[in-house]
Amino acid sequence: MKKIMLIALVMLLLVPHMVLSQFKPGNVCYISDNRIHFQLDNRWSDQRKDEISRLFSLDSALMEMALQTSENEILSGSTIWFVSRIDQHIVEISKQLEAPSLDVGAHDVLLFDEELMEKEPSRGPEIRKPRRPSLVSIFRTHPWHYGINDFKDPSAFSFSNDTATFLLKEYPNARRVVLSGTFNNWSTRKQFMRKTSEGWICRVHLKPGKYLYKYIVDGQWIPDPANNLEEYDGQGGSNSAVYCYNHAFRLTGYPKARRVYVSGSFNNWNRNQLKMRKTAGGWELPMFLSPGTHAYKFIVDRKWITDPDNPVMRDNGNGSFNSYLGIGDTMTFRLSGFQTAGKVYLAGSFNGWNPNELLMDKTDNGWKLTYHLAPGLHEYKFIVDGQWMPDPANPESVGEGIFENSVLTFRPNYTFTLAMFTDAKKVIVTGSFNGWREDACAMTLKDGVWACPVFLSPGKHTYKFIVDGQWMVDPANEVWEANAQGTGNSVLWVEP
Repeated sequence: MKKIMLIALVMLLLVPHMVLSQFKPGNVCYISDNRIHFQLDNRWSDQRKDEISRLFSLDSALMEMALQTSENEILSGSTIWFVSRIDQHIVEISKQLEAPSLDVGAHDVLLFDEELMEKEPSRGPEIRKPRRPSLVSIFRTHPWHYGINDFKDPSAFSFSNDTATFLLKEYPNARRVVLSGTFNNWSTRKQFMRKTSEGWICRVHLKPGKYLYKYIVDGQWIPDPANNLEEYDGQGGSNSAVYCYNHAFRLTGYPKARRVYVSGSFNNWNRNQLKMRKTAGGWELPMFLSPGTHAYKFIVDRKWITDPDNPVMRDNGNGSFNSYLGIGDTMTFRLSGFQTAGKVYLAGSFNGWNPNELLMDKTDNGWKLTYHLAPGLHEYKFIVDGQWMPDPANPESVGEGIFENSVLTFRPNYTFTLAMFTDAKKVIVTGSFNGWREDACAMTLKDGVWACPVFLSPGKHTYKFIVDGQWMVDPANEVWEANAQGTGNSVLWVEP
C-alpha cells in the first residue's frame, strides 16, 4: 500500500516542466516569481481558445471555469490555480512552477516508502538526508507580497526603529524561555527571553519582512499563543508568522465614510480584504509590503479613488489611473536612440507585461525610466510605437525571434561557479530558485571559471548545472539529496 501511495504521489509531482518565453509578448503567458501566469480573454473565439489550449497544454475546461468564476482559486486535478480579474474581459490564472523532482522543502509534505529509502545506493557524503522518514507534508504556500499581523493581544509584539519586541505573557512559572525562528536560523541558544512583571520579553534587531518563530518553554517548542497567524512547520505542527512593517497607507479626511479599504496589485485588487482603521485625521492601515513597485487605490464606501496625497499616478492601460508607490531599490532602464519615436513603453514580468502602463521619458540620447524592482530575475522588453523589442544593450535573453525577452538579475546576492569544463560551449545553472528553467541563468566563462550571479531568498535551494545539454550535480558541493530520477540534486542553504 505504501508503494502505491508513493507511485501515485510521484505521478502527481512529475508535471511536465514548461519552458516558455513570451507568446505575443505580454498577451498570454509569462513567468514571474517562480509562477507561470496565463491571461485569458473572454472575447476569444472558440478557435483561438483551442489554439491556446494546444500551444500551452492548458486544459480547456480550466480556461472556461476561470473565465466564468468569481472565486479566487480553482482546483484542477491536484493543482491549485489562483485567479485574478484584470478587467471586464481579462482574467489571469497562475500556478506554482514545480521542479521535476521530489525535493522536500520547508512547506512540502511527502509520503515516503521506507523500504525504498533504505535500499537507495550510497552516492557519497550526505547531509540533511533522512533515512527513515515517516510523514512529511505536501503543502505549499503561494508567493506573498504583503502582510498584516493578527495578534489576539496587540502588546504581544511590536516593531519600531528596526527592533522587534516579543512578549510572552503565559508560563510565569517556567524556568527558561528561548525565542527561536528564521531570523536566528532556529537557534536554541541565541535569544534567551528575560522574565519581567509583564511576562517573558525579548528584543531582536530585524529588518522589515516576514519571519517564522516559536517559543521554547523549558525545552518544549510552542507557537505563540497570542498570534493567530500560523503556518505548517512540516513536522505535524505549526510556526507562528509575524511581519515587521515598512509602510502605512493613509487617507486624509472622509470622516463620514462608513468603510474604507485599500486595494492594489499586491493583493490582486481584492476589494474587501484590507480594511483601513479610522483615525483622528482620516484612515490608516500599516503593513509590510515586499520590495518593488505597487499600484493601488482606496475604496471609500464602494467608490474607487486614487491617493490624493500621492502625486505619482499612471494610466493603467484600461482607461483609468492608479496611484503608485515603490519599496526598496530602483533600477533605471535605458534605451538609446529612437529619437523620432512618439511613445516608448517598458513592459516585463514585474508589471504583468502591461504594454500601456510604464511610459518612458525622452532624453537627449534616447529614453529612460526609473522603477522600483524586487531583487531577483526579471524579463522585459521595450515597446517602441507599438513594436515590441528586446533591449539591444543587454546581451542576456531567453527565447528566440518574436519570443525573445531580455533578462536581468537585480541585486544578486550569490554567485554560482563551476571551475571545470572550460571547453564547453554553453553552461546553465538551474534549480528550485527559477522553476528549473533550462533557458535562463546562462553562465559566463572568465579566467577558467563559469559564473552566474543570482538572487536567492533565505532557505533551502536545490540546483544543477547543464553543460552542453548534460545535467550534472555540483562537483564542488558535497551536499545533495535524492530526486525522482535517481540522479540527485545539489543543495544550497542561504542564511537569513
